[in-house]
Amino acid sequence: MGINDRRPILDFTEDEWDHILQVNLSTLFGVAQAAGRYMVAQGSGRILALSSVSGLLAHHSHGPYAASKGGVNQLLRVMAREWAEAGVTVNALAPGYIETPLTAGELAKPGKRASLEGMVPAGRLGTPDEVTGPALFLSSRHAGFITGHVMYIDGGRTLV
Repeated sequence: MGINDRRPILDFTEDEWDHILQVNLSTLFGVAQAAGRYMVAQGSGRILALSSVSGLLAHHSHGPYAASKGGVNQLLRVMAREWAEAGVTVNALAPGYIETPLTAGELAKPGKRASLEGMVPAGRLGTPDEVTGPALFLSSRHAGFITGHVMYIDGGRTLV
């Protein structure tokens, strides 16, 4: 989950900044903390957050979104460290350019799709279905020894 507003940083008000961080980062904190309390008490569990390649890369006009997703990445690491002994894993998926309602408006702009595809070594955008398998894996018993990990699902975008 997340919201983005693609504008230069100088164009944001403090309230607009706060809103994006509230939705993308603070909501995760509240939900994961509540789930973490339950999972730590029971001695097992899986928490899977949704991040983005924007939490690593410095995309133009993604300031608050990138900051919130970078915060997601660090928050999950701290949770993973604190809850690992209790058998709780905390990981994140960080999709790259995936065709979703969040990206539809941007992809509709002339030349934008070709430009984005050109930045992805795989030469295409991802689909929501390609995020499902990694989500199922990290949520399964097979991932019981994986914690604090951000899995990039990006066709190689973070390699370049």
